[in-house]
Amino acid sequence: MMDNKYTRSQGFFDPAWATIGANTNYFQYGGGLNLRGYAGYLAPQQLSDGSIVNTYKGQTGAAFNTELEFSNLVKIKRKNWLTNTFKLVTYLFGDAGVINSSSPSATTLKMADIRMDAGVGTALTIKKFGVLQTVKPLTIRFDMPFFLNRIPAAGNQDYVQYRFVIGINRAF
Repeated sequence: MMDNKYTRSQGFFDPAWATIGANTNYFQYGGGLNLRGYAGYLAPQQLSDGSIVNTYKGQTGAAFNTELEFSNLVKIKRKNWLTNTFKLVTYLFGDAGVINSSSPSATTLKMADIRMDAGVGTALTIKKFGVLQTVKPLTIRFDMPFFLNRIPAAGNQDYVQYRFVIGINRAF
C-alpha cells in the first residue's frame, strides 16, 4: 500500500475506513488473501486451549478468489473518447481463505477456520489521463460482499446483509 500514491496519502478516502477492529470496514487494497467481506476485521480465532488470537494477518495462508464478469450483457458498440478513456466491469465474486492461527514460535502449523464471502461488484478503470499519458491506469472497485460465512464478533449482523468495500486496484 505504501508504494501506491492513492493509498499512502491521506485524503483519497476516510482514514477510519482503513482501521482494523471488531467489525468489518469499508476500504481494501487488492492483494494478500483478498477476502473482501472481511476487510478491516481482526478475525479472532479461539484455539484449543481456549485462548483467542487475531488472524487478520499471518505468515501462512491460502485463498481462492473468483470473479464472473457479466459486463458483456450490455455492450457499447461505438468507440468514442468515453470508451477509450474508461472501462467499467461488473462481476459476481466469491472468496474463500484460511490463515495460520499458531504463534510464530509454535512447532506445528494450525490453520484458522475457513472464511468465505460472496457478492457483486464493479470496477472502473481510468485508462488515460489526457496530457498526463505517463500516469498508470487507476482502477477503483466497489464491492458488495452480501454473504459472510462467519459473522463479525461485534455488532448485530446477519450472514446475509448489505455491506460495501471501496478498493484501489484489482487483486488479479
